[in-house]
Amino acid sequence: MLRRFSPLFLLAFLVIVIIVASCSALPVVIQTPTFTFTPSPSALPTETPTSTLTLTPTFTPSPTATATSIPTATATSTPTVVPTATATFVVGRPTASVKLVYWGNQKKKQVHIGFDVEGNPKILNEILAILAQYRYHTTFFIQGAWAADHPDAVKRIVAQGHEVGNHSWTHSDFRKLSREQIVKELADTEELVFKLTGKSTKPYFRPPYSYRNKQSIQVAYEQGYTHILWGQDAYDWRDHDADKIYHNIVDHVRPGEIIYMHTSHKTDPVALRRALQTLQERGYKLVSLTGILAP
Repeated sequence: MLRRFSPLFLLAFLVIVIIVASCSALPVVIQTPTFTFTPSPSALPTETPTSTLTLTPTFTPSPTATATSIPTATATSTPTVVPTATATFVVGRPTASVKLVYWGNQKKKQVHIGFDVEGNPKILNEILAILAQYRYHTTFFIQGAWAADHPDAVKRIVAQGHEVGNHSWTHSDFRKLSREQIVKELADTEELVFKLTGKSTKPYFRPPYSYRNKQSIQVAYEQGYTHILWGQDAYDWRDHDADKIYHNIVDHVRPGEIIYMHTSHKTDPVALRRALQTLQERGYKLVSLTGILAP
């Protein structure tokens, strides 16, 4: 039967058979593509700070008077300052190294009661009459703006033999003033008081409310002033009762004591008269600020 096909046909048939056999022997490879899946976030990322800054507030009490007002009474609180050493004095004047004074010579049985001048001059006149009766010459700290309104009262203080000190011009918180403002407060008061009386307020300065800081102490010192504070407060600004004020003065007094009062409270004259009488009966000598600072 093969004889019926030509040799060429048989050759082509064999080639086809060989090709088919070869293809059926090769392995079949199916390539599966690889996908990378990135899910969408369900929320925005939260940023965590690397550090936390904690601020500690500093509280500074505000005085009851402003720089442009003249208070009729002192602040309702007075800081208590405990001195660490006793100052040294020469001929009633602080030495060059003294910037703060709390008390005077403790070796003598004497006491000083001074006044911050303010308020109605009528009360001041009552106080001056009592001091004259006891022949007591003391020290008055003058506020410049008050002196401008009551020049005759300032003259009367000096005419009766009393000393004067500087109590600023506006009765402002000196911790809040610039160096230039402090200088002006002191200089303006000094200029007016000297013009009215011929007496200088130097070297005594009592800061309003007793408020002071390193700058105010240094600037006042450079202007020729020593800060005069006190060892005993009469608390006449707090205790508007003559009996309480009297006991505030006499119950804790000691030799060399510096006590301060005001000229603005109706109860002051009564308390003052009783206190002067009691102190004299106890053997205390009543002296001015210069007297209490003398060696």
